Amino acid sequence: MESPSKLMVMSSRPDTLIILASTRDILSSLPDQIIYHIFSFLGANDTARFGVVSKRFNQQCTSSPYLNFVADFDSEYSDPSCLRTRYTDFCSYVNKVLRWREKTGGGLQRLHVHWHSCKKRRFDIGETAVNSWVTIATKCGVEELDMLLHVDPWRGYSLPGCVYNCESLRALKLNLQMGRFNFRVAGWDWLKDLWLDSVTVEDIYFGQRISEWCKSLKRLTLEDVDGISGGLNMTTSSLEELTISGCDFAFTGGNFNISSSSFKTLTIYRCQFKAQRHVNLNCPSLENLTVHDSEFGKCFLCKISCESLEKLRVCGSSFLEACHFRIACPSVGQVMISSCRFAGTCVLNINSFSLQDLTVSECNFSSLGSALQYLPPVKDFQAVPRLRRHIIVKAANLEKLNISSSDEYSYEFPLKIDAPNLKVLWWAGDPVDFSFLKQDMFMSLTSAGIYIEPSCQHKSVESDRHCKRSKSLIYCAAKLLQCLSEARFLRINTWPIELINFLGLKSRSFNVTEVSRDLKIVKIEAVQAQQCMQNDGRRRLKL
Repeated sequence: MESPSKLMVMSSRPDTLIILASTRDILSSLPDQIIYHIFSFLGANDTARFGVVSKRFNQQCTSSPYLNFVADFDSEYSDPSCLRTRYTDFCSYVNKVLRWREKTGGGLQRLHVHWHSCKKRRFDIGETAVNSWVTIATKCGVEELDMLLHVDPWRGYSLPGCVYNCESLRALKLNLQMGRFNFRVAGWDWLKDLWLDSVTVEDIYFGQRISEWCKSLKRLTLEDVDGISGGLNMTTSSLEELTISGCDFAFTGGNFNISSSSFKTLTIYRCQFKAQRHVNLNCPSLENLTVHDSEFGKCFLCKISCESLEKLRVCGSSFLEACHFRIACPSVGQVMISSCRFAGTCVLNINSFSLQDLTVSECNFSSLGSALQYLPPVKDFQAVPRLRRHIIVKAANLEKLNISSSDEYSYEFPLKIDAPNLKVLWWAGDPVDFSFLKQDMFMSLTSAGIYIEPSCQHKSVESDRHCKRSKSLIYCAAKLLQCLSEARFLRINTWPIELINFLGLKSRSFNVTEVSRDLKIVKIEAVQAQQCMQNDGRRRLKL
């Protein structure tokens, strides 16, 4: 009688057999290492099919350093007898492969075992079976473990003790489908990459334990991890990358304190911080910091003191109360605040001698009424201080500033800039309060761009002039233009030009040098009024 794997191949269509035959001829001439690399992308069923093509493939399949086993048959087999047979055959095959590997003493680079949750509980023996396979893998010197299994929600899951003592283990990825992970007070002195996915830890000292146990850890990924209620406090000399994704932090207070001499990248994605949080990063080697699609429910203070930080990005996040970014990074060159929502006071304080590009775009700044819903109830409304939003920028070498807003309350957002070397300024969208700007603050500015247009629509020019938003735009434009005494080139859309008489700037003259095809953008060259009088042949626009 033919083996099940061989019968499976023989029952295939003729064209499939031709493909397998041609594949056999092509692969036969390849070195073993390349064939092993190809096998690393195949599952257990595909590997078994290749094993019946030839004796060499059969040996290579069983001796491959990459073993992938996935048990998920509930959707394919609804009959209990078929399901029982399928699981029995699967366990028998995995046991046979691993026992042979242990007997021959072959090395194992990666073991990938995914035992999905079973709809029929009597076939869910994943924890016992997987632990026995992991034990064999550690005896074979496994370097990477990728495990997914369903665990009892009351007992949780504990790794076999041999995993903690496996000196060859370099990477561990664990997915418990939101089951509880029971830590063992032991160390992973050789582990370099730890990935926890869909895990409940329930440990307020989680960060400290990771720092103490994993002396050589370089990459830590926390994805959909629940139960980190005490914050994340880590002091390590080896960690280089930290990614936090989909984590929900409880209402209890807690801080993020990370101190590392080798830390380079921090990414926070799809997280919710419901309590007051202080983030302190003391990482001299940090180069990239990214926060996106996250929500901060209470006061948020971020202190960053990193000598090597080059890029800071905060995108698509919501700050429901006061937030303060205090950045003291002399090497940061690019800062982007994009598509964020600020319901309370926002302070962005950047002290950098290397900042060259600052972008604030498409942010939503809620009104006082919107922010009050997040404040504690008070008896006297007058006792609530008026919420103000600020951008405070201190950057001696800032050369380019981009401001783009699409919120009706953005004219309440005051901008403070201390950038004596600013050369390019671009402002688009809704108004921004430039009343804090000084006349002599842009002495090095050579080019400025203004493209603003009210989002409200009016039937007549008269109603447009009496609109509060239009007046705010005109006021903001006037404040900005008064600070551009040294600007050589100015690009401005035609809407402010039509209402130019409101600006009251009589001491400057601009020559129109370029008009776009759709007549919406005008490029103006700024010159002294006396020089403009000498060029009667050129078209002039006097403000």
